[in-house]
Amino acid sequence: MHTPWISALTHRTHCLLAQQPGEVFYLMSREFESTLIRCALASTGGCRQDAARLLGIGRNTITRKIHALSLDSIDALPHPMLKSQSRSQPTNK
Repeated sequence: MHTPWISALTHRTHCLLAQQPGEVFYLMSREFESTLIRCALASTGGCRQDAARLLGIGRNTITRKIHALSLDSIDALPHPMLKSQSRSQPTNK
């Protein structure tokens, strides 16, 4: 049984196999890890230690992956697909 995300992953994989053979695993791994890290950081308000704990990895591991994936300057921002789920900021009136 395919869940919606497995179907989307399968489609994305087939597209990359046709468009960028030889780079599929590298590209998909980066996209997958970036998404996991962005979601965890969004859930914790950007706290790396809490995000690492949610993901079941160490603080040093998440920091290393953030640097390797070039997420340094945007690590507290949610993934674009999560904008509707992000916490709204109170307004000063």
